[in-house]
Amino acid sequence: MNPEARHSLMGWMRQFGVLLAAYLALLAVTRWQLSASHGSLRTALILMPIVPGLALLWQTVRSYRRCDEYIRSRIAQAGALSALIVAAFALVYFFLELLGEPRLSTAWIFNLVWVVFVAQMIRLIATGK
Repeated sequence: MNPEARHSLMGWMRQFGVLLAAYLALLAVTRWQLSASHGSLRTALILMPIVPGLALLWQTVRSYRRCDEYIRSRIAQAGALSALIVAAFALVYFFLELLGEPRLSTAWIFNLVWVVFVAQMIRLIATGK
């Protein structure tokens, strides 16, 4: 991978890391304070993680558009692999739920997608493959 592409990906990872930290922090605050809050405060708490969550998506799309064809291809591969892994997990867990496992919130699926995607992007930066 050329130095310019690596620099571009590292910039994306830094921005992504900041937004992901904000999302996770707000998600933790929301979960921690949810049962103690009522009315408008509860609504505001529940909606707070949406802003950095949407910013994560927008920042990824914006960075994707700036990349060259090779990096776009690698990002598309990482996205496709993430989708396949999450689809397999969802398929398996659906049947586990029928066997009595607890239902999972879609937030878990959303977070799983990002974990797999970020792992793929880190591999791309580290190995160039």
